Amino acid sequence: MSREDFYDSPLGAAYSAYMERPRLSRALGRLVWGGDTGAYYESMAAVAEVPPGGTIVDCPCGAGPALRALRPDAGVRYVAADLSPAMLRRARERAASRGLDVELVRAEASALPVEDSSADLFLSYWGLHCFPDPRAAIAEIGRVLRPGGRLVGSSFVRGPRLRQRIMLRPNRGDFGPMCTEPQLLAWLADAGLMPTRTGRSGLYMFFEARAGEGEASAEVGGQQAQA
Repeated sequence: MSREDFYDSPLGAAYSAYMERPRLSRALGRLVWGGDTGAYYESMAAVAEVPPGGTIVDCPCGAGPALRALRPDAGVRYVAADLSPAMLRRARERAASRGLDVELVRAEASALPVEDSSADLFLSYWGLHCFPDPRAAIAEIGRVLRPGGRLVGSSFVRGPRLRQRIMLRPNRGDFGPMCTEPQLLAWLADAGLMPTRTGRSGLYMFFEARAGEGEASAEVGGQQAQA
């Protein structure tokens, strides 16, 4: 089954549904991946912190789980991008059900139809481990964020522990080449994005960064991946 066939299948619909349900997502995450997705849902609070007139880019937006944090009267520009028509269809339905005005675009993560230095917030949830060129996707984030703009993201990352070696195999299934934690941090720095917070839980990595803010120290938190 191709990636797009999966997203357009009942399995893809089930994935979209459980990602919209934090309790179910957290339970399945602990069972399958040995990690807690709680930090993912908590980080969505960044959406409400963007002032009126600001711009938010959500890529890949999936079926729009981050839309739960957007108010209809927020007065921001929200650009939701994904390469999957099925996911964009679900995101469109979710936005309509919540009365949200959202720009939905089909685009590669490394070539977004967004102006240089225009975004106040970039959401990069659960996509970097799927992309064929995650480094290029991070460089694109650096391009679209304004100086001082904020990146909030999550991803699977490869590592030396047994669970990681067994379950995270590059270019298998839905995974692309992926990266390790040190690679991700180096690519952020190359893109002018200075980490302000990182955390690990099981096979998950959660991270935040600022664009063009000079030197910054990453706060390391979260539970370290277990074998």
